[in-house]
Amino acid sequence: MQESELYYLMYKLLSPKENPECGRLYLELFDKHVLRLEMSKKELEHARVFVDSSKVPEEDKYHMQFIENKRKRIDLLIITNKRFIPIEVKIDADDQPNQCRDYWREAEKYHETYSLSEPPVLYYLTPEGYFPSIESAKNFSYIGDLNLVRLDKIDNVAFRSELLHWLEACRKQTPKNSSCTRRLEQLYDEITEIIRRLCRTEPHLEKCMRKFFTALDARFTESFCRRYRLKRGSNRRGEIGDYHTYRRYIDRFFGKEFAESAIALLCTDSDGNIIKLARNKYLCFYLGGYNGIANNLGCPTTFSASFLIFDHSEGECLYEPEDIKRLLGGKNILPEEFVKNRSKKLSGMIGWTELHDAHGNTIDFKNVDKTLRQFRTQEDIDSAVEHIMTEIKKLLERFVYG
Repeated sequence: MQESELYYLMYKLLSPKENPECGRLYLELFDKHVLRLEMSKKELEHARVFVDSSKVPEEDKYHMQFIENKRKRIDLLIITNKRFIPIEVKIDADDQPNQCRDYWREAEKYHETYSLSEPPVLYYLTPEGYFPSIESAKNFSYIGDLNLVRLDKIDNVAFRSELLHWLEACRKQTPKNSSCTRRLEQLYDEITEIIRRLCRTEPHLEKCMRKFFTALDARFTESFCRRYRLKRGSNRRGEIGDYHTYRRYIDRFFGKEFAESAIALLCTDSDGNIIKLARNKYLCFYLGGYNGIANNLGCPTTFSASFLIFDHSEGECLYEPEDIKRLLGGKNILPEEFVKNRSKKLSGMIGWTELHDAHGNTIDFKNVDKTLRQFRTQEDIDSAVEHIMTEIKKLLERFVYG
C-alpha cells in the first residue's frame, strides 16, 4: 500500500464527518495512543480532520496559508479549537528539503494567527520511529551537534509503538457489526504487514523486557518515592514520564533508530516540592539502557541509574558538562563529586551507576542471547529487581543524605 492510501484510510476512520459512527471515539483513542496531548472532550468535539487526497473535496484538504510552498499538501491534519496538528507519514519515500520545517512553521503561523493556546508540534509517523533528515527538519529542530530531533518541535512516532496500539484499541471498542469494521481491519492488516516487512523485532526478549520493567516499576510505590524524594512525572507528551516510558520504547528497541527503555522520576526537596533548577529545567532520577544506535551520544547500553536534568521546553535532557555544572555546582543538591566528575561522554548522566542482576552480572538488553539466558524465569527477573533496588537505594541515599 502506498503512503497516500494509508493516510487516506486513517482519515476515513478518524474524521467525524466521514465516520459519524466511530470517528469521535477513534480520535479520542488516537490522542491517547499516538498524540498523547490529553485533549478534553470539548476540544475533541471541535476537531476537524483534513487529508491530502484526490478522493476528497477541496474543503477537506488543507492548503498552506502562511508558508510559500509548492510541494504537496500536509498528509494528514487535525485542527481543534486549541491546536493545529500536522502529521507527516513516511514508509519508503525520502524527505524533501525543508519539508518538516515548513510544515512546523505553517503550524506555528496558524497558532499565532488564530491565538491557539497550545504550542505547535509536527508528528512524523514512520514504521520504526525514524527521525526526519537534517535537510527536512533543518537546524531549528536539532540539539547541538547530535542528529536527534527536538521533541518540542517534531515528535517521531512509530507504526509499531503508537499506531498499532491505536488500532488495537479501536478494534476492542468497535461495536460488533459496525460499518467501520471492514476499513479498520484493512488498515490493521496493512500496518502489521509493513511492520513484518520493515521492522526488526525480538518478541521473546520484548516480552521479557516488559516483565522486567513492570516488576521494577511496581517497586516505586508512593511510600518509597516519598522516602527517597521522588515523584512520578506526567504521561503527557514531551514530559519526563512520557519521554522515558518503557511502555512504548520496548517496541522500538531492536529497530534501526535510537531507542531507550527507561523509567524516570522527578526529584523533590525535603518538603516534596519538585526541584526546579531553571525555567523548565528539572532534576530527575533515571533507570534504563539504550539500544546502541547513535553512538556519538556516549550513552551506556548496559542498564544503569543516574540523575539527569530534563528540559520540559525541549523534551530533552541536558548533556553539556558546562550547563550541568552551572545549574548544579555548589548548590548542595547532589554530592559535589557527582557534578565534578561529569563528562560529555555520558550524555548528561550525573552520578552514573551500572546496575546488576542477583549474580552481579550487568544487564544489556541489546545482547539478545545473553539476556534470554539471564532471565529464563520470572524468578530470575524478580531476583534481579531485588538486587537492583538494593543498588538504587545506595545511590538515592547519597541524594537524600548527601
